[in-house]
Amino acid sequence: MRERSPVKGVAIALLSSVLFIVLVACTGDPGLPGLSGEPGNPGNPGAAGPQGDPGVPGLPGAPGNPGNPGPPGAPGPSGANGVSGADAVSPAARIVVSKSTIANSGDSFSVWGSGFRVGEPITLLLQVDDSQQLILGGGRGSQISANASGAFSMTFDSIDASSAGFKTLMASGEDGSVASTPIRIVDRVDPATSVSTSLSAAATVVGENISIWGAGFASGESVTIVAVAASAGDDRILVGASANASGAFAVESSNALEIGIYSVRAIGDMGSEATAPLVIVESK
Repeated sequence: MRERSPVKGVAIALLSSVLFIVLVACTGDPGLPGLSGEPGNPGNPGAAGPQGDPGVPGLPGAPGNPGNPGPPGAPGPSGANGVSGADAVSPAARIVVSKSTIANSGDSFSVWGSGFRVGEPITLLLQVDDSQQLILGGGRGSQISANASGAFSMTFDSIDASSAGFKTLMASGEDGSVASTPIRIVDRVDPATSVSTSLSAAATVVGENISIWGAGFASGESVTIVAVAASAGDDRILVGASANASGAFAVESSNALEIGIYSVRAIGDMGSEATAPLVIVESK
């Protein structure tokens, strides 16, 4: 007959009691939830999914500021020369006649001009009517050339016009300069001279300006002043002037004359004329 161990029995009894308690506990009311545990470490990233469809394009942005201008390019080649234009008429050209009234024949007179181009050949013409021009002194072509200052002087023995009356005397230069002045052609000379017209010229040192005064001219009359036969026997134009309301003027001229005494003549475009002596000295 097998003996029972008292220890083994006690153990079985305890184990049964614990099992009973556990069974009773499992069938009772649940207890309160415990506190949340610490979050776990993130898992490894998953594999990338397929690319989605592109979204709708956004609105255009505002334009940016313009950049700095670049350096200028090299100049282009010069174009071909254009066709030469017609010669211009010299606006400064002017002529004056020693007499405002000239007899139709046998009455000598002089023509002075200035403001032409240097060395320009000049033809002096009398405009008789709208279809007829006469070259003064006869002949053909130019009669004289402008000097180094663009001036000239020429004397004629007669005008030999076909008819009397007011005419136009014209100077036409081959380089395009043109000037004209009115003259009166009469059948014979009327020797009327204004005794009230006067002229004075101060004695002058070589190279210094010449001072000239006039009086007794018509109000507003244009006056040309010349040194008679002072340029190789030809008259030299010194200066032009315009009489004031009382018929007087005062003017200065440059001086290219040599030592000596000269006759100075003032010729007005309204018929006035006067002369005076002019002395050029070496020093005062």
